[in-house]
Parts: sequence; structure tokens; C-alpha cells
Amino acid sequence: MSATHKTKAERGRDFFETPSWVVDAIVPHLPCALDVLDPCAGKGAILKALGAAEGRKFANLRGIEIDPAHLGPEQPFVDEGDALSLDWETPRLVVMNPPFGLAQEFLEKALAEIAPGGTVAALLRLAFLESTKRAGFHRAAPADVFVLARRPSFIGGKTDSSAYGWFVYGPGRGGRWFVLGGEP
Repeated sequence: MSATHKTKAERGRDFFETPSWVVDAIVPHLPCALDVLDPCAGKGAILKALGAAEGRKFANLRGIEIDPAHLGPEQPFVDEGDALSLDWETPRLVVMNPPFGLAQEFLEKALAEIAPGGTVAALLRLAFLESTKRAGFHRAAPADVFVLARRPSFIGGKTDSSAYGWFVYGPGRGGRWFVLGGEP
């Protein structure tokens, strides 16, 4: 996520807690799943929003978080560890807000670890579509991109100068884009 309006100390390990409305916007476009993983769980915001999603069934919600400062008794479903070096135990659905600098590594790991027929959804700046370095990745693993019509606020009610979207990978996905929300 973007670092606008954050001091170096606040940026830490590129921690930007995902607002629940951002998760709510993608939920109708995700399959119900009985084994869900957020490998960049932070304080568990994505998993909490999925658990509270009305009319959708997400079960066995679990997360991995590298920073022990974000762990606590309020999210017993999040384990401490470096998700890029752990076995993810073949989840059916991965939903994450990865550090932007490691986004491709997290996506490659997710696509390798997901159960056959599973889905991966990653919240990223739309700038992830740019870069000759990632061009081969995008050709090999095309995503559907769900653009957020309004910019999320990750800190103190302020938005930054970046546009965001959910990049969704899985069966029948790839090469389409959609706009989420934006109604007054």
C-alpha cells in the first residue's frame, strides 16, 4: 500500500490495515470457501470482515503475520511467522493485502500453494499493472481486476494519491476489469 501521510516509523513493515468496506466490496465476487488464508494478516482486519460477511460462508479463517506487535488475543486465528517461508497447507481461498514491495512474491507463493480450483484475491495499488519487470508475470497469470471507485483511507481518515483494486486469480478469471462501488 502507499505510504502517503505516514512517517517512516508508522510505515514499519509496510503495514496498512484494510478497511472493512474494501473487503465488503469484493466479497460478492469471491467463492464461498471452507479454508481461507490471509498470509499478510496484520491485526486480522480482512479475516474479521470475511467472518462477518452476510450471506456468504467463509470458514476455517486463518492468518499469518510476521510482526508480533500486531498479534493479540483478539485474533487467535492468526499465527506469527514469515508467510513467504512457510507451507500454507493448500487453502481454497487466499485474500490478502500484501506489502507492495513483495506483492509479486506473495502472489507467486499464493498461486503455487492454493488448492486446485482455488481463488486468490490481493488488494494492490493499480500501479501493480505497470512495470516491464512484472509483464511476464501478468501474461503467465492474468487476473480480473476489480477497481475501487473510491480510494480507501488507511490512516486517520486521509486517502493517498494511489488508486487501488482487487486482483483476483482463479478458474475462469483473467483479463477483465470491473469497477466496485462509487455510487453516491
